[in-house]
Amino acid sequence: MPGILVGDIGQPRGGPALSGHASHQVGLDIDPKVFTPAHVLVLRDAAQEPAVQRIFVNAAIKKALCREARGDRSWLSKIRPWWGHDYHFHIRMRCPASAGECEGQPSQSEDEGCKPSDLAYWFSDGVLHPKPPPEPPKPKPPMTLAQMPAACKVVLHAGDAKP
Repeated sequence: MPGILVGDIGQPRGGPALSGHASHQVGLDIDPKVFTPAHVLVLRDAAQEPAVQRIFVNAAIKKALCREARGDRSWLSKIRPWWGHDYHFHIRMRCPASAGECEGQPSQSEDEGCKPSDLAYWFSDGVLHPKPPPEPPKPKPPMTLAQMPAACKVVLHAGDAKP
């Protein structure tokens, strides 16, 4: 691969992102001309890192990984389909042992998640062609500094820390 773009690994102390993750999954099959063996290797290598707890991808990517992965497939258990990951994936790290305030994710199944029943929901008609809501949802108001957890405020007021 010529390279990979890495976005913001997270807001300080897990603070709010500038844009939400509204559902925009379309569930299209992955184009083999675009989704290459190199993509499989990037996701495999990331999933094999012990500090990585989960990786969220579009369901079509999970389906392609299930089809293309060879050899040790245990890493597939960390790859989970999730809404809004049509053009990117998210890596969720485990909480560091030293971060007592960090709230980790619940344990997950260790199976590959590649059985047809594991992916059926994501390719169901209701998910692929959702009915619009009767009333458009009201936009959420932006988060204010006053609403942020105290740990986020400390980071915001810390200035440029030097090692």
